[in-house]
Amino acid sequence: MSPLNFVRSAVAPVAFCVALLTSIVGSLPAQAANTDPAAEAWVSEVSQQAIKIISDKSLDRAGREAQFAALLDTNADMQRIAAFCLGQFLRTPTPDQKSEYIKLFNNFVVKVYVTRLSDYHDEKLVITGSQLKGDTQALVQSQINFTNGREPVKVTWWLLKKDGGYKLFDVNVVGVWLAQEQRSAFTSVINNHNGDFAALLDHLKQQIADAENGKLPTTAATTAQ
Repeated sequence: MSPLNFVRSAVAPVAFCVALLTSIVGSLPAQAANTDPAAEAWVSEVSQQAIKIISDKSLDRAGREAQFAALLDTNADMQRIAAFCLGQFLRTPTPDQKSEYIKLFNNFVVKVYVTRLSDYHDEKLVITGSQLKGDTQALVQSQINFTNGREPVKVTWWLLKKDGGYKLFDVNVVGVWLAQEQRSAFTSVINNHNGDFAALLDHLKQQIADAENGKLPTTAATTAQ
């Protein structure tokens, strides 16, 4: 089980295009000029909740998936993540296809990442810093420490300030923004089927079925270790 899989819970938003994402990522300074203690506390709390769910061996798969889905629903803007992952195909689906896509996407995230995380045991995420990005965003730097002595993995959390709190926007693992990577995968599926959005729906159904059978997709982040 790759330690990098820990943070793929999820991942990215609707209103941001590739140019905006690239410009913000490219402009990150080596040291944060303005810290955000509240964002650091938020990431610490959410990560502890996630680790608790995954480490609770009294939960069966269905119980773990239900609790993980509730955690995502509360702390990640899943509508924006799902929309962002469509890239230039955001307006391609019909209303019925869009509704089905949202349901499949949420199920995909839960199924795939609960399966990925099932072998974790009391790993610890340590906050190492933070940075404000204007009035609406914050970055939180952290690292995952492993109980088996493996090298720590650096993780950056990109948060949006929303409704007086925070929502997860994206996660960077070893230089890879995971939501952007997922968008590349989804848009490639549609492109490879001549713009047929139904192909993405079929792809998600297959990914969900594979996850239920313990088979998971290989990604750039998981092969970068």
